[in-house]
Amino acid sequence: MHHAGRSRANETVFAAYTSSKDNGKWKRIRWLEVHIANLTSTPYWVTYLRVLQEAIWPGGSLPTRPRLIPTPEQKEETRNRCLECLMKLVPDFVPEVLGVEKYKMSWQVVLESLQDPHINRHLVYCMCDLLLEFLVPESSNEDFQKSLFKHLSGNTAA
Repeated sequence: MHHAGRSRANETVFAAYTSSKDNGKWKRIRWLEVHIANLTSTPYWVTYLRVLQEAIWPGGSLPTRPRLIPTPEQKEETRNRCLECLMKLVPDFVPEVLGVEKYKMSWQVVLESLQDPHINRHLVYCMCDLLLEFLVPESSNEDFQKSLFKHLSGNTAA
């Protein structure tokens, strides 16, 4: 039976999880591995980058005027929609195991954490670092970094 808000892949993982009572811990770890691999797969990255591009360059061009500051009601509506989406991210058995209120509170803590500018800045730096590593794999090589630094500083002497 397919539940609303749960993908077919989630259904398969959920069925595998519930089909065996043995090694429940390992089944949960495997479920997490599958979902992390799914969320970090190329199709998802394409979606993430498109959303980011549209957020930065709406309609393919830089905004001509500053964004309007959302009203407190709009912020609350956005927060509620985010919470609703996050709560549908995992199969139904997780809130059943944790309890619905504890599960909801956990996602609320995640959303509240993302309101911290320091955490957001760190996340952006980490994503940029990962993107650079993906686009320029040799960027993590110390010799490459030294060579690049010398080139950028105009110091070509060894």
